[in-house]
Amino acid sequence: MEKLKDAITFLDNSVEEKQASAEDHMTKIEEIDITNITEEEFVEKVHTLVGEVKKTENKTLTKDSFVQIFKYTGDFAKLRSKGIKAKAQEERSEFFDKDHKKYLEALQKTVSEEEKVYEASSQIIFDKLCISQENFERSQQ
Repeated sequence: MEKLKDAITFLDNSVEEKQASAEDHMTKIEEIDITNITEEEFVEKVHTLVGEVKKTENKTLTKDSFVQIFKYTGDFAKLRSKGIKAKAQEERSEFFDKDHKKYLEALQKTVSEEEKVYEASSQIIFDKLCISQENFERSQQ
C-alpha cells in the first residue's frame, strides 16, 4: 500500500486536459496546385518542400519523408497523365455498349499507360531527391 501512495501524486491546482486527435500525428503536407504548372516547376517545388530527405537508423525513409514523397509522386503522375485520361475516355466511349472486348482492351491499355507514367514520374522525383527506388520500397515495410 505504501508503494501505491508513493506512485500517486495529488495536485492542488487544476490541470488542463487536452483531447488527442489523429491530426496531431499526421504528416503535414503542403498541397501543390497542378492546374497551371509545368513538370519542371512541379519537380522543383517538390524538391523545395521535401528538403533534405530524412532517414532512420536503418537507412530507410522516415514516415514523414516517405508520406511526402509518396503524395508528391502521385500528384506528379496525375499531372503527367492528364492527356492520357482524356484520350482514353474517347477511345472507351467508342466501344461502350457495342464491343465489350474492345472496351476492356482499351481500359487495360489505359491502365498500362498510367502505370508507365507513374513509374517514370517516381523515377524523376527520386532522382531529384537523390533516393533510389529500392530505398523507397524498403521504407514501405
